Amino acid sequence: MEDGAAAELFDGQSAIRHPVTLHWQDGGLAIARAEGAMEVIPAAVLTFNEHRGDRLVYGHRERAGWRLLVPADAAPALLARLPQGGKYGGWIDRFGLVRASVVLAVISAAAVAAVMTAPSWLGPMVPESWERQIGSALVGDLDKFACSTPESDAALAALVRQVDDGKTPVTVQLAKIDMVNAVALPGGRILIFDKLVQEAKSPDEVAGVLAHEVGHVRKRHVMQALLRQFGLSILLSGANSDIGGTLGGLATMGYSREAEREADAYSRMQLARSDISPAATAAFFGRLRKLDPTAGNKQLSYLASHPDTAEREQAFKAAVKRDEAYRPALTPAQFQALRQACAKDKDAEEWSLGWGS
Repeated sequence: MEDGAAAELFDGQSAIRHPVTLHWQDGGLAIARAEGAMEVIPAAVLTFNEHRGDRLVYGHRERAGWRLLVPADAAPALLARLPQGGKYGGWIDRFGLVRASVVLAVISAAAVAAVMTAPSWLGPMVPESWERQIGSALVGDLDKFACSTPESDAALAALVRQVDDGKTPVTVQLAKIDMVNAVALPGGRILIFDKLVQEAKSPDEVAGVLAHEVGHVRKRHVMQALLRQFGLSILLSGANSDIGGTLGGLATMGYSREAEREADAYSRMQLARSDISPAATAAFFGRLRKLDPTAGNKQLSYLASHPDTAEREQAFKAAVKRDEAYRPALTPAQFQALRQACAKDKDAEEWSLGWGS
C-alpha cells in the first residue's frame, strides 16, 4: 500500500468541503475523512471530470454532485490507478486537435450570430461543463478569499439545503469582501460577501438573498447575462488575469427584469417550502432602497446589480401569510457562527475589487 495522499471531497449531500486521505486497497480507492469515517469506492464507478488548476477532479457514476479533488502532483502510483483524462479532453482527443479546431471555428462563427441576437435562449444551451470551465478561467481559485470555520460551514450548508432543490449541488462560499452583495458566478458558484452577513438583521435575510442567487443559477441567468454583457469573447478567450476586475464586472452584471423576477419568484418559492418568512427579505430591500443612490456608499452595490427594489420589496411583503407558523432559517448559534467566520478565519485574505469607496 502506497502512502496516503491528501485530497478534498464534496459528497454531493452538502456544500461542505471534506479533507480526506486516499490510498488504494483490494476493494478500490479508500477515502478516509479527518473525523475517522472511511469508505472504499470501486475503481469502476470513478470518472475523470477535468483538470482544474493544480487539481484533478473525479466524479462518481452513481452519485450526482460527488466530486473528489486530487492534487495533480500526488503520488504517481496512486494517480496511475485513477481514471485517466485525455490530453485535451473529451471529443477533442477523439477528433484530433486540427479537426476539432475547425469544428470549434464553425461553432464559434455560428455562436457569434446567436449571441448577438438571442442570449436568453442560447445561455441555457451552453453545457454546464463549459460554464464551469468559464467560471474557473474568469475568477480562478476563490479558496484563499473564503472565510471558513467548521461551524460556519455547517451553518452555510444548512442555508443551502433550505433554499436549493437542484439535483446538482451549487458551491456557496462566504467571501471576505467589504460590500453588501452576493453574486452568482458561472458554473454554479455563489459568493456571499461578508459585509452582507454583517449588515443582515436576521438569518432569514441572508436566506432570501441566497435563494435569489440560487435562482439565477438554476434558471441559467448567469450565462445569459455573460453572453449579453461580455459577448462571445468569454467563450473564446476565457481567462482574465485581473481576477478582481473580472469579479467586479460579474458583481455588477445586469440581468433582465424578467430574470430578476424569475429569481425572486424562485426565492419566495424556496422560502415558502422551508417555512421561512419572506418578510425579512422585504425588510432588507426596504433598508437598501432608503439609501441615497448618489452617495457612492459601498452598501449600494447590491442595488446596482439588482434593479426595481421597491417592486421587489412589495412582492416579498405580499408573499407573507398571516397565519403561517414561520421558523428562523438558522438558530442564533448558527447565525453567530456565520457572522464570526471571517473574523475567526485568519487565513482568509480580504479581496479588494478596486472599486471606489
